[in-house]
Amino acid sequence: MANGLREENIRRIIALEDRICDCRRCPEQLHCVRRPAMGKGELSPDIMIVFEGENQYTSDLEQIIELRRLLKNCLGVKKIYHTFMTRCTPKACSTRHSVCCYTPSKLLDKDYNCILTKQPCNGVPVTPDTTQILHCLAYLIEEIDILNPHFVLLMGERVSEFVLKSYGIFDLPEPGRSYLSNQRYFITAVNEQYFGEGECQQLAAAFSA
Repeated sequence: MANGLREENIRRIIALEDRICDCRRCPEQLHCVRRPAMGKGELSPDIMIVFEGENQYTSDLEQIIELRRLLKNCLGVKKIYHTFMTRCTPKACSTRHSVCCYTPSKLLDKDYNCILTKQPCNGVPVTPDTTQILHCLAYLIEEIDILNPHFVLLMGERVSEFVLKSYGIFDLPEPGRSYLSNQRYFITAVNEQYFGEGECQQLAAAFSA
């Protein structure tokens, strides 16, 4: 990547992340989120991986490293970037509900301890609903536009459905299929927890396009 383009991508990604951090579209989620999930990796990626949101798998650095190794070995890609469809993982928390009507502030300190209980956050992650996904989706579409990957790997049925529809593709997503839109290939896959060498090898035909 030319230095000028790299610097421009860095500037645009930083501006995008600043807007994500300042987002207030889902005020009910802000109490138990210290910082929204952000993309990581090469700024001129061959492939962008899109997860639904942060979870036990994506929070495990060893899992992410293994996934990247698998993609490099099976598919021959070198530069990889991963990101998220939803930036703030919703949590079910009984403690929060007793005070949420009184304060709009975050309830986690810098060490991710709940300021109400003085204990580590024990909120239970829950699946984001359609409204929460739609509030976040524009950030993902902008991120794809900035980094302009040739391949976008969509992890799981929900990610595949929402992203494909955003690009005018209304087919029922099936793992291993490839969809072309604006000279970019969107490839559907199973959820990351079930993605292994066999599933990766099945994608080889799509990545040879």
